[in-house]
Amino acid sequence: MKAFKNLSITAVALLLTLPVISGHHEEGAKDPMMKNVMTAKKWVEAGYTSKDKAMKMVKKYMAEDGYNYGSRFIGFGFYYDPNSEDRLVDGVIEGSPAAKVLKVGDKFVSVNGVQATKENWDNGKLTFGGAPGGKVEVEVFRNGKTIKRSFKRGMVNPKSTKAQVLDNMNDAVAEDWPAIDYKIIEVAGNPKEKVVYVWSWNKSMNTLYNKEAESNVVTRFRFNDDGQVVALSNLSEELLVQNQLGFRLTR
Repeated sequence: MKAFKNLSITAVALLLTLPVISGHHEEGAKDPMMKNVMTAKKWVEAGYTSKDKAMKMVKKYMAEDGYNYGSRFIGFGFYYDPNSEDRLVDGVIEGSPAAKVLKVGDKFVSVNGVQATKENWDNGKLTFGGAPGGKVEVEVFRNGKTIKRSFKRGMVNPKSTKAQVLDNMNDAVAEDWPAIDYKIIEVAGNPKEKVVYVWSWNKSMNTLYNKEAESNVVTRFRFNDDGQVVALSNLSEELLVQNQLGFRLTR
């Protein structure tokens, strides 16, 4: 359902031209920008360490009007619990193709004639992926009735509120959360824009396929005047991760 992005070498090069600020100078803790740098670094470290620590960082440092901006992709634009046997719609992304077709609580019955079972979903027989503009036929169970709907794939620009971020994190399995290993490679800041970038590397276990995968991630934080995160986004090597799991990008 999701398109993949490569970590751009150009983007990393541009990142490194920003003023690099070390997060280890405690004497700079009173400086607003240094506080933001330290918060961003701790946020990323917590995300690799445990579910509990990661959620505490979000609760404490994410602004109530803040957003987490996910990677754009071509597809439908809805949320569901991948660990659930029932393919229930947990949320719909604003402005996505799904916003015109689905409602929270809908249960998928079939997609392009393929039964919406967990097995078909996991083995790739059921997919929403494909070229933009392609038509997809779905059947969903809503209010005691099975109804048919169709949509055309389009660009999805996902963003999540603080409450949605915490809800998604709460659904995760705590034991599967920690990375096998991680390293903070570089932290850079732009004081004028109140932006901090954290470049990290991690190795994690994909529990669905029981395989390890490593990748670089650049996390961008934008802060308000109170030191709260109002915008969060990641640039990651998603295609590399998929390759390590045995997938290939095909047409």
